[in-house]
Amino acid sequence: MKAKKILTGALSLAMIVSLAACGGGSSATPTPGTEAPETTTPVTAAPEGDGSLQRVLDAGKLSIGAEGNWIPYVYNEDGTGELTGFEVEIASRLGVEAEFQISDSWDPVLAGLDAARYDIVICGVNPNPERQEKYAVTASYAENPYCLVVNGDNDEITSFEDLDGKLCINSPSSAAGKIAQSFGATTADGDLTAAMEQLNTGRADGTINNVAAVDEYMKSRPEVNVKIAAIYEPAEGEEYMIESAGMLRKEDQELCDKISEIIQEMIDDGTCYDLTVKYFGQTVADSTSIYKK
Repeated sequence: MKAKKILTGALSLAMIVSLAACGGGSSATPTPGTEAPETTTPVTAAPEGDGSLQRVLDAGKLSIGAEGNWIPYVYNEDGTGELTGFEVEIASRLGVEAEFQISDSWDPVLAGLDAARYDIVICGVNPNPERQEKYAVTASYAENPYCLVVNGDNDEITSFEDLDGKLCINSPSSAAGKIAQSFGATTADGDLTAAMEQLNTGRADGTINNVAAVDEYMKSRPEVNVKIAAIYEPAEGEEYMIESAGMLRKEDQELCDKISEIIQEMIDDGTCYDLTVKYFGQTVADSTSIYKK
């Protein structure tokens, strides 16, 4: 499934001018009464950088890959097809129109970035060392704690350590899947809805997902017999496991740097904090360490 939603950026004219200036040139004007020297070089200087920022400015839009129907991150509002959510609002403030290309599962999202089907992935992606090696990674804009979910009648799995030898419904390549594997679990691909259904019927032992997404699901589907068994606490030095950042291709470092600059402004002026309060609540916003730096 693929859907698009175009949103208007809310950046000021001053920032747009600042963005455009990154690719600007200059021309020489001879002093009155003198002749300009002959030259074989163009009078307009070549743009600096890798051209990725200018490419987006020329297109007038930022193309974004994400997994859809992931409440409260990226989802269709009331079944209307209109995209909303935390990640959608973050993207809409990056200075140009945001055009989402939505996948119905996680694994194709980064593959689409590799294939240059869009400029950036904004989808709760944690900036682990492997991704930092492969991609250009923006500044982190949020922290999203993970939780372990099991069947409501399961009293055997009460911690992540109990996952050894168990089956978790998580994409093997996702951050949640990596966490499950680190505790000895086997992983099988499936989105949050599929995972909850398999837990409910006893076909799987657990799933790991963002606390906010699980809370929203449990509120909307109280008849599904699942519960939160534990909250994931990253080890010291692995705080990136609960952070979210944008992912771009390595060759698009100039665009990545500009987006990081805008994200930092959004953190400094309280925009990210306010959006976190809106979608995740006051407690999550107040406990987000990157907003305190």
